[in-house]
Amino acid sequence: MDDFKPSSLPPPNDGHQAEDDFLSGLRIDTSFADTPFGVRKALLTVPVRKPPPTKFFRVHPDHHIDMFAIEDKEERGETYFVRGREVVDLVPEFVKPVRLRLIVTRQGDAMLWPVKLPREERRRDDWGKSACEIAGLAERRWLRMSANMNLGCYEAFETVADLGEPRWPEESWATILKIALRDRVIDSEDHAIVRQILRGD
Repeated sequence: MDDFKPSSLPPPNDGHQAEDDFLSGLRIDTSFADTPFGVRKALLTVPVRKPPPTKFFRVHPDHHIDMFAIEDKEERGETYFVRGREVVDLVPEFVKPVRLRLIVTRQGDAMLWPVKLPREERRRDDWGKSACEIAGLAERRWLRMSANMNLGCYEAFETVADLGEPRWPEESWATILKIALRDRVIDSEDHAIVRQILRGD
């Protein structure tokens, strides 16, 4: 009789072992928390508008620029920015000086807020004055801004919760401006907004 040799026998068909081998390639490793995976939202659009009345926001203390602006109230209140003194002189009564302030909401959405700068002929502009004051306060604390029609000014409401530090965009200030203003610059009298004003439409 031949000697019995266990090694010559085929391995047992172990279904559990096959299942474990299959799942091992799918199972999350215990060190997954240290794996540097994730995504970053690309900054493609930067709205130019007042802070939404339902959102808490912060104002960047350093990113701001003073510009001349024209508000097109016929088209959803869009704001355009004038480059060149010759354009300003063409329609001076429609041009207003503003300070563009970078803000972010608690959700991390970035936008530019055109805050009207004070002018001598508008000493009683409580809307503009209150907006400037709120912008200064929001450099250090989370605020929500609401219009009080009875008082004729904006009011600020501070959160009592600790919302942490704001998440500012990683892009440079110059890049943020280029994204926000790419379709909002008036640089000649041939611009549609200037022609509309001069025609009296």
